[in-house]
Amino acid sequence: MKKYYIFSLFILLFSAVSCSDWTEPSAKNIDELLADADAAQAKAHEAYLANLRAYKKTDHQVTFGWFGGWTGESPASRCLYNLPDSTDFVSLWDGFSNLTPAQQADLKRAKEVKGIRALACALLFDIGKGVTPAQPKESKDKGETWEQYNHNYWGWVDGDETKINEAIVKYANAICDTIDKYDLDGFDLDAEPNYAQPFHTTKEMWKNDRMNLFIRTMGKRIGPKAETEEGRKKLLVVDGEPYWFSADMALYFNYYILQAYSCRSYEDLDNRLGALITQFSSKQTEEEIAKKLIVTENFEAYSAAGGVTYTTRDGKQVPSYIGMAMWQPKKGRKGGIGSYHMEKDYAARPVYKYLRQGVQLMNPDRKSVV
Repeated sequence: MKKYYIFSLFILLFSAVSCSDWTEPSAKNIDELLADADAAQAKAHEAYLANLRAYKKTDHQVTFGWFGGWTGESPASRCLYNLPDSTDFVSLWDGFSNLTPAQQADLKRAKEVKGIRALACALLFDIGKGVTPAQPKESKDKGETWEQYNHNYWGWVDGDETKINEAIVKYANAICDTIDKYDLDGFDLDAEPNYAQPFHTTKEMWKNDRMNLFIRTMGKRIGPKAETEEGRKKLLVVDGEPYWFSADMALYFNYYILQAYSCRSYEDLDNRLGALITQFSSKQTEEEIAKKLIVTENFEAYSAAGGVTYTTRDGKQVPSYIGMAMWQPKKGRKGGIGSYHMEKDYAARPVYKYLRQGVQLMNPDRKSVV
């Protein structure tokens, strides 16, 4: 592609030189003209990237996803930087602490060059998820189970709610410290208190007022209610079961992300939004709630087809990811769309086929920025 661009630019430069110029001894040679073409191409690309970063700061429907298998190294599908340019933010599905140099470099490049933001993410049931250090040998030698070691590390004492609350505050701040350490852009709480899980958990963080305390603590440092301007630039989002939270607690979140997997019609999305409105409308308008809503499809299962067969409001049948991009609430507009294991769409031809189509459908004026 580059050689055709350079050739075209060379022709343009050639045509711009008058006949008399070619009689001058100082006429440019081919190497100089090609150097000028390279410089012009580089300048155009920098302008494109500046425009792209500016677009990310505008009010628009966002493209989101959970990114798995992240290494920051080859192959390209393992790198955040190779996501479609118009990707707004991602949740790091495989962990967010102890990042490798390659991951840190990829994270920095994606953010600084393309404006792609990355959030820490945790499917959170028990204290310490994501940041508890590995169990040391001395703990194992004492016969401590992982649960015992984990509780001791955070100062959690079963039956002592004061100690438990202190541990939760410590844990919330530890996640925020990790976000600051790696210059991440916020936190995605995967809230699934009522979903069955394939592993053992006591769901201790979802008992009493514990999860609310966790969010209130974190919300002082990141999200829309943060105490500092820098903190308010970071995102605090909830996915899974945002309905669990009260209308007051919902104000701590920038987005409500619904796992609308295998969604087959606009009615499904209307109903899901309706449940959020019922829960949160005492503190927010329907339009405000809709604008925070991101609906997502499961690309771990359906990336090859872009989802399941979905029926739009006007009767068309399209892949569900595309249907989600086309769907709008009856009042206002949605916040955006996303996909679980978004990196799976890299295998499509062209690469990231469905993610790009979604961007163009939601924000048609940005077709040159995908």
